[in-house]
This record gives sequence, structure tokens and C-alpha cells, in this order.
Amino acid sequence: MLNKILITSIGGGLGAELIKRIKKQSKFKNLKIYGVDMHEKLAGKFFVDEFFLVPNPLSKNYIKKIINIIKKKKINLILPGSDFEALSLSKNRDLFETKKCFLASIDYQILKNFSDKESTYRMLKKNNLPCAEFDVLKNKINLSKIIKKYCKNDFVIKPSVSIGGRNVTIFRNDIKKIKEYNDGKELHIPIDLLNIKEIEKKYRNKYPIIISERLFPPTYDIDMLAYKGKLINVVGRRRLNPQVPNDGHIISKEKKISDIGKKIIKKFNLSWLYDCDCMTDKKGNIKIIEINPRMSGSLATSIAAGFPLIDNLLRIINNKKLINFNIKKDITIIPYKTLYKK
Repeated sequence: MLNKILITSIGGGLGAELIKRIKKQSKFKNLKIYGVDMHEKLAGKFFVDEFFLVPNPLSKNYIKKIINIIKKKKINLILPGSDFEALSLSKNRDLFETKKCFLASIDYQILKNFSDKESTYRMLKKNNLPCAEFDVLKNKINLSKIIKKYCKNDFVIKPSVSIGGRNVTIFRNDIKKIKEYNDGKELHIPIDLLNIKEIEKKYRNKYPIIISERLFPPTYDIDMLAYKGKLINVVGRRRLNPQVPNDGHIISKEKKISDIGKKIIKKFNLSWLYDCDCMTDKKGNIKIIEINPRMSGSLATSIAAGFPLIDNLLRIINNKKLINFNIKKDITIIPYKTLYKK
């Protein structure tokens, strides 16, 4: 029985809950979950069967450390929890992937495209998948010209490559004061305070940047589980707080949301587990913001709602019959603080 999982980046806000939920829901006997992270002071390490401290995934020693853990603990399934780890592991999969050890990621080039918003948006356009109107700037030369194109309405500026929604600036017509969201990572500025020099200064070391039309709440997360381009599970989740995914979700049966997940799976021939974020344009049309090259940081929400996403991954590698699961009505999942004694 292949039942030993290695989860990376378990230090996320719902990392401990994810591990607890997987163990509670799983039908696999003697399931073992191992966790790794760059930091030791985190709740998740108290919930795994064993925790390992690892270097930065951009470090040369990262893959060596992971390979050592895989061999020592005879790991069967690796679930990347961050973009950089998914990319590093996928690029070096030949060094550790075997018939008894599976990396839950597709090939490196597709993941690299997903981690870059410019590449993602161009792929979405090419495959007739919905995304915002956008322009890409490699430097500041045409910055003023492009901004003039968008400033008649609300618009967004963000780096093409970023982690955790950092350095997003939204210029709005409906506010009078600057507002901060997502712990200051996302800045909302009245369009009357638009200052080209300040924009040049903020993004001078962050090119290429994306300038696009602003999209509006509700914000959706879509968990997509597939194998060789075939759908296994798609979970649409509407955020209770549009800017913060870990503040809770409503899991619903909105067909327009699940249909987007199905199209992404088919168009990119996906295998394993991924996450997609969506919002709506002024007319209420769903638009894709990004496709993450790994599982969602709030995946525990879908598992708490009853979706057997991790058990189905284990069923894939064990050649067992997959579990179908559908909800009959909307389910609200909210976080709350609790205590754990060990």
C-alpha cells in the first residue's frame, strides 16, 4: 500500500488544519504524513508524523534534502505547497520519482508558465479561456501611455511574477482615501491620486508588470483534481473576504465556476491537484486571475466540506476506484482559533 505523503510548506495559515483534516477523512489505513518547511516555529509540525526543516527551495541543497527524506521515509506521494517548491521539484523529478514515489505536479514548463502571469494570460487568450483585458510592460518606457489607456476606469498594476498577492496596486474611482488589504500586500488608491513617478519608483525593480482592467468581487477559488486531462473533482469556493482566502468560504454548486475548472483541466491536459482564482468584470462575467502551479493554501476548506481530494490522489497512485462526491446545498466553512495539546 502506497500511503506515505510528504507535504511541503506546512507553515501556511491552514497547514495544521489541512493535515488534521486529511488524517480524519482518509480511508487509507496506517496513513503517514510527513511535513517540511523553511521555518520551525509553526503549528503544522505538531500534526505531522514527522517534521523536517529544509532550506530555501531556490538553494542547491533543497533537492538533496528532499531526496534524503524520500529515501529515508520511503515517501510515496509528494504534495508541493508553494510555487517555488513545485517548480524546483518538477524540474528535478527524474532524481526521485519512481513507480512507488509520485510527484503531484505536471511537467516543469507548464508549471513555469502558470507561475508567470504574463505567460498565464497569454495561454488563457490562446485557449479562449476568460481573463481580464491586459497589457504587459517590460520597462517604464510606455508606462504613461498604457496607463492612459486604462485610467478612464478602475485598473490594476501588479508584477508578472509574485508570491502571495504582493505588490498589487488598484486604482479606483469610488474611494477618497488609500486603503490597504491582505496585510498591506494589496494597495487601493483613489484614481485622483494617480502619480506616474510614484508608480515608476514602486515597480522599477519588478518588471515585467501587468496592467489590466479591475475585476470585482465575488472572488472564487477553484480546486481542480485531475489525471491525464480527465476530471476527478472540481470544487468552487466563494471567499467570505474577497482579499483573504483563509477567512472562510462558501462551497457552492455554481456551474459557471466548475465549468471553468473543467475547461482548464482539458485545455492543459492536467494531472494532480491545482488551484485557480477568479473574479468578475463589470458585467458579471467570470474572469481567471491566475492558475497556481500547486495545491491551494486553503485546500483544507474543501476537505472540511467533504471532498476526498487527497484520498483520491492516493487512489490514483494505488490504482483504486475513485470516490465521487457532490454537495446538495451550499456549505459555509469558517476558520476559528482553537488549542492543541501534545
